[in-house]
Amino acid sequence: MLSSLISRQLAAEPTYDRFAQLMDHWGYTWEAIEVPTADNYILTTFHITGKTGQVPTEPTDTKGSVLIQHGNLQDAASWLTAFGNNKPFHLQLVDEGYDIWLGNNRGTEYSQGHNTLTTDDPEFWNFDWTDMGEFDVPANILAIKEATKQEKIQYLSLIHISEPTRLRRIS
Repeated sequence: MLSSLISRQLAAEPTYDRFAQLMDHWGYTWEAIEVPTADNYILTTFHITGKTGQVPTEPTDTKGSVLIQHGNLQDAASWLTAFGNNKPFHLQLVDEGYDIWLGNNRGTEYSQGHNTLTTDDPEFWNFDWTDMGEFDVPANILAIKEATKQEKIQYLSLIHISEPTRLRRIS
């Protein structure tokens, strides 16, 4: 009952407190972008827009846009916290001049939207990794390309194939 109430609240009133606290801690500005998928899910993707106290960087003034996607049982915020007191590589890439976008898989705290379903509907949860690859990744890439007017972006994702965990890069 409590988890159902929490799920409804998260889906009805998106808040980004955990992510905002991390960005404040490290001194970065950001925006949340809603990304619709072809199968009616609504994802939230975080765009790191620059450093606190500085003018936001235009994507055209960077070394290129990079979509970074978390792994299983994570979201963008939890992946950033996994680095402890060390600055996450995502933010180091911002420092190096890249335009960074952090995806959130469907069903995570930040991506519980849908055009016709709620998180109380069993059908909402009827998805798997194939759906994320077929719908979520292309939707995020398209949204970033449209927002930045770039023909190509870089894609980094965390994949879990037993030990060790590896990063994968697709251009």
